[in-house]
Amino acid sequence: MNTFSIRPCRAAALVVAALAAATANAAVPADPLVVACVGDSITYGHGASDRGAKSYPAQLQALLGDGWQVLNFGHNARTALDEGKEWNGQGGMGYRKSPEFAKAKDCKPDVVLFMLGTNDSKPVNWGEDGADVKRDYAKLVDDFLALDSAPVVVVGVSPFVKKDSFSIREKIVGGELAPWQRAFAAERGLPIVDAYEATKAAAGTSYIGDGVHPNDAGYGVIAAAFAVKLLELETSLAERRFADAARIALPAPKRTAMPLGEALAARSTHREFSSTPLSGQELSDLLWAANGYNRPEEKKRTAPTAINRQEIDLYVCRADGAYRWDAAENALVQVCTNDLRGLTGRPGPSNFALTAPIALVYVIDFARQGMQERPQDAFKYASVDCGFVGQNVYLHCAAAGLNTVFLGSLRPGEISEALHLPVTSIPLFAQTVGKPAAP
Repeated sequence: MNTFSIRPCRAAALVVAALAAATANAAVPADPLVVACVGDSITYGHGASDRGAKSYPAQLQALLGDGWQVLNFGHNARTALDEGKEWNGQGGMGYRKSPEFAKAKDCKPDVVLFMLGTNDSKPVNWGEDGADVKRDYAKLVDDFLALDSAPVVVVGVSPFVKKDSFSIREKIVGGELAPWQRAFAAERGLPIVDAYEATKAAAGTSYIGDGVHPNDAGYGVIAAAFAVKLLELETSLAERRFADAARIALPAPKRTAMPLGEALAARSTHREFSSTPLSGQELSDLLWAANGYNRPEEKKRTAPTAINRQEIDLYVCRADGAYRWDAAENALVQVCTNDLRGLTGRPGPSNFALTAPIALVYVIDFARQGMQERPQDAFKYASVDCGFVGQNVYLHCAAAGLNTVFLGSLRPGEISEALHLPVTSIPLFAQTVGKPAAP
């Protein structure tokens, strides 16, 4: 069985280990999520021993793996202020005037990591209250939000300035700019990564001599902070790609008529399946029995969970791709087009999961469960909760004339990668379902 450290949700220092475990044997997705890193020399990687490998975008790519494409559009000395200047009065420093601005828009990003402002703290740019900087900063964010790809724009709070250099001033960055950036993100409802607090906490070992630019370790701190946020957003980002074309509304579920006693008497495990697909009605009935809302007004479900945390997400894997079941809407939301059935059950040509039309994957969201500080209890309760759902499936299959088998054999790392699961979620069990094989 997995250990809770496979995909930790806390300490950023463990992100590397979590991702290594989750992606070690994963197939490369056909369409990685595109991340455009917009910023100044800190995004560019000034001061890194090798910016191609040690800038924060490069380290972020290494953390996230092949399901992502992280692109560096940083440009030295650039400002959010359109008419920004260098410390010596040289003009033309506005990010909008750099070639990277057009490139960042043209890459059709799914996410924009927006981290500008450090150079705006210079007296020639900030002025008395930074009003012009704030105006143009907001306009730049709006430019990215308006792209046809409709990216999620993540506000990166400008990093800590360990020592004033190049007329960049910590009293402005930490005292005025960073608080405004936090307020701006909150007001606009944009996700935020507080690179200021992260780099300030690690300032003792994370800067080169000029006090403004991080060293390799400092860029790693920024990369880890962004990685945590992106992994939180990963599932919703992947689902957005399919939301219009592949959201399947299921018919209202029907209750089986077989009495409970007869269903218990008929309950059994089968490993032989017909490849005949389940109809939408059959799938709706199955999923409702598994973990649907039987008391929707109270948001209570057919399967109990410890402390009513409802931490189980059901994914339906079919030949045409994998879908998250939205229980509230009774709809399937496609998250990938790969056939993942073979990642459940025992590997090899005799794997019956490849024949059955449905492989249910039980994914535990440990953040929603809220027991991260008690990993043994977290897995114990999650396993029991999955058992409740699994038994519901067994009883429904007995009543509906379907075959099923509950599985502990699956490849969680590859499944996590393919489903774009957040770092807090782990595929724990699977259950194969289908019609009986022909005699």
